[in-house]
Amino acid sequence: TRAFYTSGGSDSVETALRLARQYHKIRGEAGRVKYLSLKKGYHGTHTGGASVNGNANFRTQYEPLLPGCFHIPAPYTYRNPFNETDPETLAGLCLMALEDEIAFQGAGTIAAFIMEPILGAGGVIVPHESFMPGVREICSKHGILLIADEVITAFGRTGSWTGSRHWGVQPDLMSTAKAITNGYFPFGAVMIADHVAEVFESDTTGAAAIGHGYTYSGHPVGAAAALACLDETRRLNVPENAAARGKELYAGLREIGDQCMVCGDVRGGEGLMCALELVSDPKTKTPIDKASIAKVQEVAYQAGAMVRVSGPNIILSPPLVVTSEDVQTILAALRAGFGSL
Repeated sequence: TRAFYTSGGSDSVETALRLARQYHKIRGEAGRVKYLSLKKGYHGTHTGGASVNGNANFRTQYEPLLPGCFHIPAPYTYRNPFNETDPETLAGLCLMALEDEIAFQGAGTIAAFIMEPILGAGGVIVPHESFMPGVREICSKHGILLIADEVITAFGRTGSWTGSRHWGVQPDLMSTAKAITNGYFPFGAVMIADHVAEVFESDTTGAAAIGHGYTYSGHPVGAAAALACLDETRRLNVPENAAARGKELYAGLREIGDQCMVCGDVRGGEGLMCALELVSDPKTKTPIDKASIAKVQEVAYQAGAMVRVSGPNIILSPPLVVTSEDVQTILAALRAGFGSL
């Protein structure tokens, strides 16, 4: 494995997208320039990342974006074009949609498929365990690189060291940031699989020269912060704590969801990533109004828990070292928030 150091998550995504195109050019497949990704996915703020974003909130004000970017449905059981609620069946349908899009575009025109192992900003959409392995199989069959955007999921968030490892998948490229330094210094890394690195390192034509880098790439303070944070992550066994506390949090949220009419969907169960999708009418799934969800957020904050609002979703990604007592504080604060409606 090789690493390309960056200044943060968006830089890591942009780097991975560019290296994917260059990889194919080195191999004599210059026509592989397109990208596929998931609707509801989020991949940062740079133009390439924004182009593969699958959330209109982060796209429409900046269009036109990069051409050659296409999206397939996410395995999102609460809302999907197949009206399918069974996670495994939906995963299969989304994989069929991926195969169909590859056939339509032409496999020889596609450089990479990029996805989050668990979709974060899109509302903590947790795919069925068969989905990412299915994506891996399809990409390998068609010579398409798989980029795992692990800016959120890497280093313990899912209860495993990485989200890809959580699903038993080895991607070709992996974008990381966030927990690599826990916010102490802007830093990220693109992890490059051996077989991809070999294509660059064995080239003798000059096509593998990487004309890409950042002023702060590999900053020594960032590198030191990353090493220290990773040592602490190991020492504290953070993934194990995230898995255990995540189960407690998800169970509590399920109880809240059962008792609260505005909770249309409760998502999580894989580490410390959970979400509540709020609706004004459970039958029609009409998203809740902004004033109501803002009230829940404010009351929860006053009761001791800071939660994120993204559209109709309340997203919970607490510190990876939270205790059981902290989890109960979060749940109590949310109960207070919903009780204010």
